[in-house]
Amino acid sequence: MAAGSVSKQPKAEDAAPTVADVAARAGVSRATVSYTFTQPSRVSPDLRRRVLAAADELGYVGNDAARRLRVGHSLALGLLVSNIGNPVYAELAAGAEAEAAAHGRYIFVANSDESPERERAYLNFFESQQVSGILAAPVGDVPDELIGLGRRGTPFVLVGMARGPHSYPAISGDNERGGHLAASHLLAQGRRGLVFVGGPHPHVDLRLAGARRAVEEFPERASLEIIRIQAQTAKVGEAVARTLLRRRATGLPDGIVAGNDLLALGLLHGLIMGGVRVPEDLSLVGYDDIEFADFAIVPLTTIRHPSAALGASAVRILLGLESERDTRGRFEPELVVRATSLAPASG
Repeated sequence: MAAGSVSKQPKAEDAAPTVADVAARAGVSRATVSYTFTQPSRVSPDLRRRVLAAADELGYVGNDAARRLRVGHSLALGLLVSNIGNPVYAELAAGAEAEAAAHGRYIFVANSDESPERERAYLNFFESQQVSGILAAPVGDVPDELIGLGRRGTPFVLVGMARGPHSYPAISGDNERGGHLAASHLLAQGRRGLVFVGGPHPHVDLRLAGARRAVEEFPERASLEIIRIQAQTAKVGEAVARTLLRRRATGLPDGIVAGNDLLALGLLHGLIMGGVRVPEDLSLVGYDDIEFADFAIVPLTTIRHPSAALGASAVRILLGLESERDTRGRFEPELVVRATSLAPASG
């Protein structure tokens, strides 16, 4: 060493915090700290909170790559949704993230934006990252790539209805009952010429089936027209409203069931701008009860769908803390009556 030079020794406080440091701060064993980050289901919620709080205070960052080598996967879960612009999926993600955090896990959110190709790319990405499980709300039916991931050892939960026999867990609300509630409400309000507006999706198909059943069971004469669309957005709803307005000379429907709330809000805006009085001339029911439904210029009658609860349950199923059977009957739809359907039909 050259004369006059001074070697700089690292200060103790500069050293990265260790498992032992976290254990001492939390007042637990090193094993408890390790389990909190690698096998959180083995640690009580109270101890997990103490360990995670201590880790945050110390700035402890576990070696995730090393953990993957030891336990075969990361602490991340993948959440695949078809359109994050729909507030339903934002609520689903919020519920999943809150539940995952309670168990020391993290959520990768992937938005396919209604694209099957993008959906497949994200599933491949999840596999490359060795996520420990996937929550999937796909564009349509369950993609083959997701089935393949399950066969190769990555568990997944479908947040939606599965068609035909299947061996994977699937949870959802009762969409057929929700559609029946919506149409039955309009019929009870005195509406007889109903329209169902919705896109090609398994959930929407079930909502349509429920609306059809309500009309078929109704003792008086009533009709149900079906308008199929390719995307359930507010902009599409507004376009459908303009199409309906062109039929004013031959008669508008007096009740509309929309496949979701975004679509219903677009319909509502377009109809009001076209001079239709809602609900005096026409009643409208949406689906999902997103936050915006209650703040529309005419607050929207809708079917409440427990999206956040579904996300939380899907995480618990992936972590082995709950079974698909435990969720049955928990996610029943609920009619929320607001101003778009309060007035009875005239005449």
